[in-house]
Amino acid sequence: MNLIIIGASGLAREVFDLAYMCYGYSSNFVVKGFLSDGPSNINDLGYPPVLAEVNDYEIQEDDRFFCAIGNVDDRKKTVEIIQSKGGEFINLIHPKAIISPSAKIGIGVAIKAYSSVASDTFIDDFTYLQSSVILGHDVKIGKYCHLNSFSFLAGYVEVEDQVTINAGAKILQSKKIRNHATVGMGSIVIRNVKPYTTVFGNPAKKIN
Repeated sequence: MNLIIIGASGLAREVFDLAYMCYGYSSNFVVKGFLSDGPSNINDLGYPPVLAEVNDYEIQEDDRFFCAIGNVDDRKKTVEIIQSKGGEFINLIHPKAIISPSAKIGIGVAIKAYSSVASDTFIDDFTYLQSSVILGHDVKIGKYCHLNSFSFLAGYVEVEDQVTINAGAKILQSKKIRNHATVGMGSIVIRNVKPYTTVFGNPAKKIN
């Protein structure tokens, strides 16, 4: 199986490293290359080649994909292009992540090293967990979310689609983060966050 990473930025290089460390690398799959619509120096850094722009790539039978685009809206648009062409996505889960056997995980999900996913947690499709993210029991994460390192979500927190939670943020038990919201770095969320809202601080307050 050939893995194609969508994107060719710094996050794409991180995904390449994550793929290399996952079970099955080399024996079950290799990284064929990257897709990128913009300029990239990834070829000069010794990584596999940029194969084409997203719209131009012709999918082969043994291709599988992972989307390494940090912006959650751009991630959704790009994934939908590949899916419309029949492309299939895989998960990349680091062997040092701790995943409860009762957790449920969608497709196209990344979970990096030292993250912890507790009992009966649900992570929907195309969500990305950076290293050392902690999800308490019964947490629900929607599609196309991005959770950065050292963020902590207490039990029963609900995160809707296309939410970004930045590094070190803490979400109190049972709070809800609505669609397209952003939680600033190091924030402490003690009340629900409305859709399309950015909050920041301790306690987190709306800033736009």
